[in-house]
Amino acid sequence: MKIAIIGATGGTGRKVMERALELGHEVVAVARRPEVIPPAERLIIRQGDVFDEPGMAKAIADTDAVISCIGSPSNFSPGTVMSEGIPNILAACQWTGIKRLVMQSGINLSNGKELSVVNRWAVSMMRRIYWKAIEDKAIAEHAVIQSELDWVIVRASVLKYADGTLKYTTGPSARFAPLRPLPFIDCADCLVRAATREQAWVRKIVNVGR
Repeated sequence: MKIAIIGATGGTGRKVMERALELGHEVVAVARRPEVIPPAERLIIRQGDVFDEPGMAKAIADTDAVISCIGSPSNFSPGTVMSEGIPNILAACQWTGIKRLVMQSGINLSNGKELSVVNRWAVSMMRRIYWKAIEDKAIAEHAVIQSELDWVIVRASVLKYADGTLKYTTGPSARFAPLRPLPFIDCADCLVRAATREQAWVRKIVNVGR
C-alpha cells in the first residue's frame, strides 16, 4: 500500500513513517522541510504545507491513503494549523480521489463518558487547561466527520519518547488511563493499522493508550 504521511518530521509522524516502511508499505513523506528527512528504500519525500491546498493535493497524489500527524508545537498557542490545515487536506483528498484518511487527534477531545470517573476528571482538567488547542482540533475533527471520506480519527493519550512494546489498548470507546504516557511508536502502529487494515474502524473515532 502507498501511504502519504503529512507531518512526517514530527514526533508521531517520524514513527509512522518508520513503522509503515517496516511493515513493507511504500511511503510518501510530506513535510514543509523535506530536506531533513533521510532517504530510505520505498520512501518518497515531498514538500507540502497544509496551508497550501493545491500544493497539498500535489504532495499526496498517487497514494492509497493519507495519515495526518499535523499539530501545533504548543498547546497554549496552537494557532490554526488543525482548523485550517485539515480542511485543506480533505479538499486535497477529494481532488486526488483518495478515500482513506486517518487523522491523529487527542483524548482530550473526548467527553470522557467511556473512561473511569478519575480519568474523566483528568480529561476534564486537560480540556480546561488546553482549551485553545482543543477548540482548534475540534474544528478539524468536525470537518473530518462531515466529509464523505472513509475517515478514522485516532485520539491518543499523552505521548512520550520511549521504546514501544506494541502492546496498547485501542478501539472505538476504548478505556485507558489518559495521563499514562504512550510511546510514539505505539501510537504510530495504531495509525498505520487504521490506514491499512482496520475496516471496522472506518468512519469511527478510535482511542489509543494504555
